[in-house]
Amino acid sequence: MKREHVKNLPKIELHCHLDGSIRPETLREIADAQGIALPNDHAQLKELLIAPKDCQNLNDYLERFDLVLTCLQTEAALTAAAIDVISQAAEENIQYIEVRFAPSQHTEKGLSLPKVITAVLAGLEQGQQQFGVKSNALLCGMRHEELKEIEKIVQLAEVYKTSGVVGFDLAGNEIDFPPYTFEETLDLVNQLSIPLTLHAGECGCGKNVADAIHLGAKRIGHGIALKDTPEYFSLLQKENILIEMCPTSNFQTKTVTRLADYPFQTFLEAGINICINTDNRTVSDTTLTDEFMKLHEWYGITYADMEQLNHNAVNGAFISESEKQLLHDQLTKSY
Repeated sequence: MKREHVKNLPKIELHCHLDGSIRPETLREIADAQGIALPNDHAQLKELLIAPKDCQNLNDYLERFDLVLTCLQTEAALTAAAIDVISQAAEENIQYIEVRFAPSQHTEKGLSLPKVITAVLAGLEQGQQQFGVKSNALLCGMRHEELKEIEKIVQLAEVYKTSGVVGFDLAGNEIDFPPYTFEETLDLVNQLSIPLTLHAGECGCGKNVADAIHLGAKRIGHGIALKDTPEYFSLLQKENILIEMCPTSNFQTKTVTRLADYPFQTFLEAGINICINTDNRTVSDTTLTDEFMKLHEWYGITYADMEQLNHNAVNGAFISESEKQLLHDQLTKSY
């Protein structure tokens, strides 16, 4: 596959974190506007934002978010960040993207949760008008927070259901806070008919993936640990679950350390639906084009495979059937 062609073909992305995907240049502008000092040297700034190739674990990777979050505590900053992510999506012809963020992480300077959400939605809307990329938002609860705080985010996902929020997710420390910790919270999500995607099996065990599905998840973020528990493969097939794979990120966080252990081919051969994503464009120093090129290099995937992975993403997207049909038609026509 040719990089330029891969870049120009239409693509769909469902797993992209706002705070991990802001260009360093944009972050500098956001910081300058607030009088926050960042390193003058561009290479130094990138070093603070991009996770090293030799991260020790997921927590080592997550440290890269600290500086970014310091800068994302105003409405203007959040709007600018959202516009920036959509502009990056436009550069590689992403036709539809779901951008996720945790509202509770942006309240340090006194912003209310609704203000955080409306600021991001405003940026996504402006990005869509400016760059023509259709987008929606997913709200994340952070696993280490009090359940009542997470439930506030669930209620807000319901409030903003018609304004661009299309689903709910749990992110953060999976090892100490496995899925069943949140049984009551996820019951509420299901009662409110809010579509659910959950980070599971990024570290920890394959059982977390099965538990997430039993608790109502229709999509799984990462899902890599599932490779060690093939007894759950039939559950994913039966429930038609989509796994949102993020290859670069999965190696960085030491979810796997050798290509031989990466389950892309295993999942495909087992008939499990997967789609491909960046996770964090800046922290993982990647684009969706890079991710597909890696799969081509590692597994020899073809344009037809790439098309199918994007159709899978459309099928799993939290949008209406008519919107899905338009995206399917566009993929079919372009490939």
